[in-house]
Amino acid sequence: SNVANATVICAMSPIMFGFARPRRQMLDAELKRFIDEMPPLGMTRLVLIGKLARGSDVTPDTGLQLIVVQETAEPPHRRADFWVTHLRPAVATHFHVYTEREFDSLTNQDPLLIEATQYGERLHG
Repeated sequence: SNVANATVICAMSPIMFGFARPRRQMLDAELKRFIDEMPPLGMTRLVLIGKLARGSDVTPDTGLQLIVVQETAEPPHRRADFWVTHLRPAVATHFHVYTEREFDSLTNQDPLLIEATQYGERLHG
């Protein structure tokens, strides 16, 4: 009985513990690439929010949550499309895009901007 339990634990260990470092490296590599590629495309501020910004453990489905500030005439629900199309993220990435005016005026009202202020990691701007 103990041998069987030990086998199950050993079989699960690589799945349970082997993914965190490579996943974190992949997330960090995408962030670095975004920081390099986004300013020429109009991004003026970039803030990491979500699990990664809070220092939570990385899981296989951990993605990037980013507050992006850029001047755009696009309606809010269409703004992320620009970044997905131009950057083609290799990991799950949510771009929450605000204009400079929206960012400044909604900082104390919008839940994502409140999180950005309290827990966010400013990456650019």
